[in-house]
Amino acid sequence: MVVENKNPNLNHSDRIMELYTDDTIVALNTALLERKVDIEQIISVFTVPGQMMGRPAPSQFRVLYRSN
Repeated sequence: MVVENKNPNLNHSDRIMELYTDDTIVALNTALLERKVDIEQIISVFTVPGQMMGRPAPSQFRVLYRSN
């Protein structure tokens, strides 16, 4: 069975990219500006909890976005 994509907004040349930043809004906005990511490109923003035991790591934001 062949399924045809009829949504013109989905472009097969778009790739899903991700970035991690500190868990502050300022750091998030700075990272998005540095990569020239527009609001329309953002798929989701996740919080990644920090880790206290073993190798300590701070909390972060994980952003999934479409590249051009």
